[in-house]
Amino acid sequence: MPREYSVSFEKVSVTAVQDLFQIKGAAGKMLKLLRIAIADVDSTLPTAQQMALRIRFLPATVTDGSGGATPTPRPLDPGDAAASFTALTNNTTKATTNGTATIIEENGAFLYSGYDYALIKPLYIGPSESAVVELITAPASSGTWVMSGTCIVEESGG
Repeated sequence: MPREYSVSFEKVSVTAVQDLFQIKGAAGKMLKLLRIAIADVDSTLPTAQQMALRIRFLPATVTDGSGGATPTPRPLDPGDAAASFTALTNNTTKATTNGTATIIEENGAFLYSGYDYALIKPLYIGPSESAVVELITAPASSGTWVMSGTCIVEESGG
């Protein structure tokens, strides 16, 4: 039976392009990336700007990004077991692949309104594969955005 998990980061100061989320498949399991939400949560409004975002699928041998955090995925049903997959957030050194990365979604949002996207067709992530949600524009003029975000992931198999 599939289980759903939430991966999030809270009030992170963002000054550069980065992988906001990296979701890594686990042995014997399949993942589906279902939803992504990202928002500026600073109590002081930064300069009005657009965020450019991209979702990429990384097949084959993946080298993880670095410089961020490794949050524990939280089950949406408190009775579910711990997740088998690994999540990384806010890596300023981006993840890479020896395979051909596939762009799944190119999008953007106004910083003040945030970004909340339920994938029309879930992105499937197998063992040794990854999906990344990238911020591909940095705050302008050496600014800082204080951001929070969540992605919902379904895990099944094994």
